[in-house]
Amino acid sequence: MMRLLYLVHQFFPKYYTGTERLTLDLANQMQRIGHHPTVITYEPGPANVSSGTADQFQRITDRILVRRYSYAGVPVVALKHTSQADVSEIFHPEVEEAYRRLGISCDLVHIFHPMWLSSIGIACKDSGIPVIMTLTDAWLLCPRGPLLDLRLALCNGPERGERCWAQCRLRVISRYQDAKYLFETVDKVTVASSFLASLFDKNGWHRSFRIIPHSVNYAFVKPNHDSNKPRLTLGYIGTISWHKGLHVLIKALRKVPNPDITLKIYGAPADLDYYRTVLELAREDGRIQFLDPFDLADSWRIMKDISVLAVPSTYSENYPLVLLLALAYRVPAIASNIGGIPEIVKHRVNGFLFDVGRSDQLAEWIEQIIRDPNLLETARNNIVPPRRIESEALDYENMYRSLVRY
Repeated sequence: MMRLLYLVHQFFPKYYTGTERLTLDLANQMQRIGHHPTVITYEPGPANVSSGTADQFQRITDRILVRRYSYAGVPVVALKHTSQADVSEIFHPEVEEAYRRLGISCDLVHIFHPMWLSSIGIACKDSGIPVIMTLTDAWLLCPRGPLLDLRLALCNGPERGERCWAQCRLRVISRYQDAKYLFETVDKVTVASSFLASLFDKNGWHRSFRIIPHSVNYAFVKPNHDSNKPRLTLGYIGTISWHKGLHVLIKALRKVPNPDITLKIYGAPADLDYYRTVLELAREDGRIQFLDPFDLADSWRIMKDISVLAVPSTYSENYPLVLLLALAYRVPAIASNIGGIPEIVKHRVNGFLFDVGRSDQLAEWIEQIIRDPNLLETARNNIVPPRRIESEALDYENMYRSLVRY
């Protein structure tokens, strides 16, 4: 059986969005098969340095702190800097030094997100250990993350770092070179969407991508056969940040005067200024509810009340896991026609698409669904359940076995 090292920029229990969920689900599946995964992650923010309880960080080098814990049965090692470090940098030699002191042995490294931890991957590669990298977003291309410029306009790529300076005043030529070196050095690169592969290819980052679509952990999915909901309930599930487009959804709803609609928003604010903006947009509209994030184990309770899931992203999403979760519950989606979303949502087949940022178009679709409930029922009947996490894990296990020498 293989000793697997999984690298991810942040992890449960504090961080629990798509990339973290993918990492955890695959780690659990590999354990069931008989392999031994260990997650190394990073935890930003101030640390409580102590030689006391296991919940607190301890110093492992002059610049790096460490704590070990277990989550859902998976061993986790969390690192953090003793003082502020540059999150946009690709390589952090001090992180590599800390990794060497940890004394962790592995047969293969799988990078689920390269932020903070890329130096570990390269150190393992230099030691003859195979390294796989799964691209879940465009962070290697864009130090800001979602390929948006300072005006929050869509960006097609860094142009070797020159556009980063021209549009965002970021000097990132050396970062660009480091990112491309990492991309070209790892043994395999996987993506979930054809869109993301095409995005890197169009920016001159050429190599053979293995497309492995994401999946759903059906252990958390309970049957939901109630399609005759008394009123239309829109659902938004995700981080409350500008690029996720909640403002577009609220503006659209405010254009629809029908009182028999509910919008349930499940998410935590990532930006307090933006959060205040959407609260103001929703002010005095009793149809809009702001609710807390929920654990995946409670998804059945949330999804049974949602008629249609809204994904109004204003940036190039890769392959949103929340869309797969909705489809697993046979809940149609109405989403922005951007990035990898159209690879999941087929317009007027299993859901509906609208142009990015067009709250007027989104409002029109909401009104059409109200006028003709058969639109939603037809989309629901056309849903093909997403594949299972076991299938995705098998794809990766086969790739691991092709690289590991026994």
